[in-house]
Amino acid sequence: MNKNIRDVRRNIAGRKKKRLDRQAPRKGPVYQPPQDEEVHGFPPLITNDHDGGPPREPVENRRSSRIGLQVFFAALLFAVMAAGTHSSTALLKAPADWAAGQMTDEFPFAKVTAWYNDRFGDPLQVMKPKEEQVEEPLAMPVNGTVTTPFQNDGKGIILTTASDSKVRAVREGTVVFAGNDPDSGKTVVLQHQDGTETTYGYLSEIDVYLYENVQSQGGLGSVKAEEGETAEFFFAIEKDNTYLDPVQVIKVNEGS
Repeated sequence: MNKNIRDVRRNIAGRKKKRLDRQAPRKGPVYQPPQDEEVHGFPPLITNDHDGGPPREPVENRRSSRIGLQVFFAALLFAVMAAGTHSSTALLKAPADWAAGQMTDEFPFAKVTAWYNDRFGDPLQVMKPKEEQVEEPLAMPVNGTVTTPFQNDGKGIILTTASDSKVRAVREGTVVFAGNDPDSGKTVVLQHQDGTETTYGYLSEIDVYLYENVQSQGGLGSVKAEEGETAEFFFAIEKDNTYLDPVQVIKVNEGS
């Protein structure tokens, strides 16, 4: 009798163990049905839903981290420039002077344009071969007479000319200013390959636009006067931040 009871208990314990084993999670690889990508011959998509390894940082967090680093380095650069401006230490002053120069130095548009034309040709017109190009003598922008000499203000000269006279570039250059100037009214400024700049003021009309490349003797605009009067025209030449007397550079007619 006792033997039968022990067998029954043993059978009950065995069935209970088997039931617990079926309910417990399996260890090892679990079969996963093939993804759509695998069915069609593409590699399966890899996600972070598996239990192995930490989840990856969301894209938004990574982007925020990059923006934060950029803001930090920008603030650091600003601090170095500010410290260098008020400091005589060479280590701080050198980067501050470099950054200030980059923001204040005028871009050499005329040199870049000449370099491009020399190597690739003018995209707007057919250039002459180099051996055929001849340096033309400089000529005044208009035919006229000097009524206010350079010595008057040390910046430029004023000429009188016939009304509706066309104003022309003394040399090839790039337009770096075309608009209203508080001193010379409607004005065009050309930058030339050698770094000089020529200013054409008191214009009634402007026929060029900013950064346009103008050939020598190309039209810039015109001057106009009231009926029965002569028109006035302002002209200046600047090199290395110093104004030159146009009369000494270009042969003009001087009057009283």
